[in-house]
Amino acid sequence: MVKATDISVEQEEQRAVAIQIAVDVGLLKRCQKHGSVYDAMDDFALADAERYGATLMAENDPTVAAFQGNRRRMKRAIEEVRTGMPNCCPECFYARTKS
Repeated sequence: MVKATDISVEQEEQRAVAIQIAVDVGLLKRCQKHGSVYDAMDDFALADAERYGATLMAENDPTVAAFQGNRRRMKRAIEEVRTGMPNCCPECFYARTKS
């Protein structure tokens, strides 16, 4: 029997992989100063992220093992990774507004 916590952990692992793929292709950016991830606002990079993920999966790259070969699940995770992401580093934004 699969526990809810197991599913939650699996989904978090998949989200982490999707974020890394998105950062690698420029769909998301990582602040050099704070390490926060934010939306790069590049809609064209979504297709690049999906292709890159599919390539990693085709090559049996261990970084995408969390998806267990399920391309649809990986594609959905990549598409959804931008949901709720800020469009700039929150720490940098708040530092600017305090000044």
